[in-house]
Amino acid sequence: MLFRRKHHGLQGMTFGMMDAIINVVGIIIGLSVIGNKLTVFVAILVAGIANSLGNAAGFHVSEETEGIHTRKEVWKSTVLTFLGTFLVTMLLLIPLLFLDLAGAVFSSVSIGVFLLVLLGFIVSRCLNYNRRKTLKLMVEYLLMGIVVIIVAYYLGIFASNLVI
Repeated sequence: MLFRRKHHGLQGMTFGMMDAIINVVGIIIGLSVIGNKLTVFVAILVAGIANSLGNAAGFHVSEETEGIHTRKEVWKSTVLTFLGTFLVTMLLLIPLLFLDLAGAVFSSVSIGVFLLVLLGFIVSRCLNYNRRKTLKLMVEYLLMGIVVIIVAYYLGIFASNLVI
């Protein structure tokens, strides 16, 4: 009980961050095969905002239905879920404002990979994992991102061949 109270809201923040990393990296990789930077930017912006609101609403309902959280805890988790998703989405969107598409894809994916490893480290520290478990969690999160990159790339290629 003490752990949950001490870190309450962290689950919403980390959920939102992981979701944003996976979604944005997937979108940028999948749509980059089209070669249109504006399309990629708009897709990430629209999907990112919708995803941030959807995650917050979904997490809010999830916390409420558990029946163990105070109203304040539910709203804290809701806000932190939104912020985790929204801020990471915006961070991964920044390279598209300043770089060509190839550079932006490389930069956003690199930032996403770094954030996955950092997220694994942060979660492991909150759980008081030892060094070995920490490394294992960081690699696990990294592998999730790599799977998304591979799947999104090939789906983008497949979809572009269907349409064009």
